[in-house]
Amino acid sequence: MASSSSQQSRLRPGAWLCARRLLFIVLLLGAVCAGIFSDFLLTVRLKTTSGGQEAPSETKVVIDNLAPARSLKTGDEVAVREDFVTDSTPPVKVQAGSRGLVLRVDEEGDAEINFVGLSREWVYSSKFPNLGVIGGSAESATSNTAVAPAPTAPAVSQVEREPEKDKAQAFRAAAKAAIAAQAKKAAGVSTGDAKDLPSDASQSAPAPMPKAPAPAPKKPKKVGPYKPLLHAAGQECQVQALELGNLPKVEDCDKMVAEESACGGYFMFSQEHPDWKCRCCDVGGESNGPKAPVWSVYKAQLEKSLPEAESSNGDKAKLHSKGHECDDQAFNFGKVNSPEECDALTAEKSVCGAHFMFSKLHPDWGCRCCSRTGADDGPDSSNWNVYAVRAPLPENRKALPPAAVLNPSIGLPLVEGPRPKWLVKEDGLIMDGRPTQHGGILILQAVLMDASKGWGKKQGFRPRWLRAILAANREHARKFGHALIVRSRPTEPQVTAWQKRQCNKKSPEVCRKDNERENYNWEKHLMLAEYLLSPQNFTHVMMLDADAAFIRQDHDTLAMIIELMEKNKKDLFLTDEDWLKYGEGRINGGLIVAKNTAFTRGLFQDTFDAHILGPTPLKSWRIGLEHVVCSSNEQICLNDLWKGGRGAHFAEFTMMAGGKKWNHGAEVGGFDDPGVEILHFMGGSKGTADKVLCDGSRDVTGEGPKGYGCKQ
Repeated sequence: MASSSSQQSRLRPGAWLCARRLLFIVLLLGAVCAGIFSDFLLTVRLKTTSGGQEAPSETKVVIDNLAPARSLKTGDEVAVREDFVTDSTPPVKVQAGSRGLVLRVDEEGDAEINFVGLSREWVYSSKFPNLGVIGGSAESATSNTAVAPAPTAPAVSQVEREPEKDKAQAFRAAAKAAIAAQAKKAAGVSTGDAKDLPSDASQSAPAPMPKAPAPAPKKPKKVGPYKPLLHAAGQECQVQALELGNLPKVEDCDKMVAEESACGGYFMFSQEHPDWKCRCCDVGGESNGPKAPVWSVYKAQLEKSLPEAESSNGDKAKLHSKGHECDDQAFNFGKVNSPEECDALTAEKSVCGAHFMFSKLHPDWGCRCCSRTGADDGPDSSNWNVYAVRAPLPENRKALPPAAVLNPSIGLPLVEGPRPKWLVKEDGLIMDGRPTQHGGILILQAVLMDASKGWGKKQGFRPRWLRAILAANREHARKFGHALIVRSRPTEPQVTAWQKRQCNKKSPEVCRKDNERENYNWEKHLMLAEYLLSPQNFTHVMMLDADAAFIRQDHDTLAMIIELMEKNKKDLFLTDEDWLKYGEGRINGGLIVAKNTAFTRGLFQDTFDAHILGPTPLKSWRIGLEHVVCSSNEQICLNDLWKGGRGAHFAEFTMMAGGKKWNHGAEVGGFDDPGVEILHFMGGSKGTADKVLCDGSRDVTGEGPKGYGCKQ
């Protein structure tokens, strides 16, 4: 009996191993059969939905008739109904119409999905309504799913694509590999199993299986429903860093901010107008931004991802601008496999500049190099990035400054002919309708290109909204005999000594960008001081923000303002923000009218000198103040003077009028209100100016649809 028992004991490990092998083979055969059957169904479905033709893998499914998915199961083929951001680390934006295969659903009900052209991504169950199941229970009964072309690449030349059938087969093969890997895991067989068996069994263990596809990115731990952390309601960032595209929710914007090293810890988002884009604030640029009821600034909650390190051999492509195309393309090399290959091709092509654009999502769209001046300010595109060539280039291939850097007034409607000698610095004349060569009323506007590119692009393009405003103001100056000038290059140096100290170890470029908005606003006070001191002896000088427009061309708005000033015996005319709920009595610095007196000439020299000193008080002001600081923005400086108990020196010479009539925020309408004289298109409302001034109930540009202001 003992001998028999010993023999059975020696046989148990072999029998156990055979049983495991048999179970693995059965499961593997089942997975392969399931994959073949799934492949057959997918082929039939693709042929059915495309008129019998094999549908390409790089297509977008028309999702109009797909019902929102309430639940998913392994093997479901899904289409994206609405753009959303995945829940992997890092998150990835998936566009509407994209297609994927559900690889598994975990114990929390969340799905791991292999999206075509992207990667394996986690999607929380709360976002399932962004998806629709093709041919499944989540699809509407009336669905007649069709296939539409993928988003087209920018048209420079026709881009050759790989055979569509090969791509579809590659997608199916990846899905089969994932299913097989899961079957193997379920059977408990791995390359490490042999070392746990007796020595005689380990010698006959099966060979290791091929490696399964790489796992999905890390799935972040759920911490409950996302709740936005509001930093400032009704306000924009003071300094914006990046535009991150059209995203539907605050949560999605938060996720994208976490992926951008250039972003600070805050972002601005408009829930009323998500199409105005997710925009992150620069470091330290989240507070004291422009008031805007439809914007809010939020604190970023998600942990920022570390930037990807460059490879040790230095061959990684150097990113120049994420999510953009070249502004001016020079050559299309056709399909290449990586930005590194595109880098090498660009370096060898003499017609190329020092940059190129490449789409990792769509390499078949081609490697395209930029011209020497065309790397910056290209169209926004989540599919493209612009890279700098790493290989050494001769001088005649290096990037050149764009046209607007060489001539900042490019694209502005300056008068032709000799430049008047009374103009200061590089300022340009748009209209001089004065009946005499001296005196009269001067209107000042500053159109300074900033980091957000909202005022124009460096190639010289000016947006229609800006052109419409300039045309309306030119028409008002022409009809009523005023002069209108524009400043397009800021006074240097822009960065003050105290700002440099505050920047500490930041680079000069970052320091300049951090202080750009405030310094551009202070330029307005400098211009007022310069032209009040002009030998032209203007009777009045008006500073009007370049996003504000005269909308009453049937009477002289400036004459009405000056009449009010004379009636009240005041030298300075300011307006408040009474069109906002709590804006009454708060100065808006976008409109200032100064009578040419000793008070106004001294005031704007004083305020600018105080800005230069920053936190150090200006000991003696020309208007009589002592030891007063103006280190914040120019609007806060004026408010402090108005409300700071300095009546004998400031308020006695100054009047405040209602912004509803004289400086009305366009975000709340006003164009068709006969009581509004000037409409101010601040913040996100800028983009509506051309629609209001050119396409509204009346044309206030005086030129019609083909003029400078309104032409498309």
